[in-house]
Amino acid sequence: MLILKIYSKKSILNPKMMRGWSKRLVIYVYLQKRYRRGVLIRKMGLKWTFKPDRYQRTVLVCPIRDKWHYNSKQKLKTWSTKMSVLMAGNKPFQYQRERIGGWSGAKTCRTHAVQLRVWQVVGTSDIYVGHLGQYTLAIVSNGKLTTLVHEPGQQQFFIGRGVLDKRKFKCLKIVQQPYKRAKIQKTIALYAIPTREELG
Repeated sequence: MLILKIYSKKSILNPKMMRGWSKRLVIYVYLQKRYRRGVLIRKMGLKWTFKPDRYQRTVLVCPIRDKWHYNSKQKLKTWSTKMSVLMAGNKPFQYQRERIGGWSGAKTCRTHAVQLRVWQVVGTSDIYVGHLGQYTLAIVSNGKLTTLVHEPGQQQFFIGRGVLDKRKFKCLKIVQQPYKRAKIQKTIALYAIPTREELG
């Protein structure tokens, strides 16, 4: 008797990779001039305790500064450039509201932009943003959000989770274009500036 199993899209993906870095996640970290397979043990502030295979001791690994990649059976393509994600501490920045007495408004906090590598599953809109996990790549076409299956160029794009709806799609706060100071162009004076002797 032949039994056929139908796998959904979520069952093919590693559920731990979808959530990003977590305990018992298997990854590859660049140690001693090569990538070594191992498992994440626990989080210690910004860094994680990493236990490489065939190692007796653990190693502290930073998900932002150290070189690493996911252990995936899927064919992943690394984006040519890193992406700046707006972070509040160790977590992605999210707009929140607070109420103090009769006043209510946006909750403020210190934010900073972090450069993260991005891997995209070939032929799909699924991407992995650094240690944050899996997201969906989308663009606006004819007033609606649609998926994008290749690395975006100069066009505006959105990265988030949830249904492709402008109210339900929860986007990452990203800095698409770095801030550049305007260059002051010096113009040549039409007339000579008079000196103090000429004015007095």
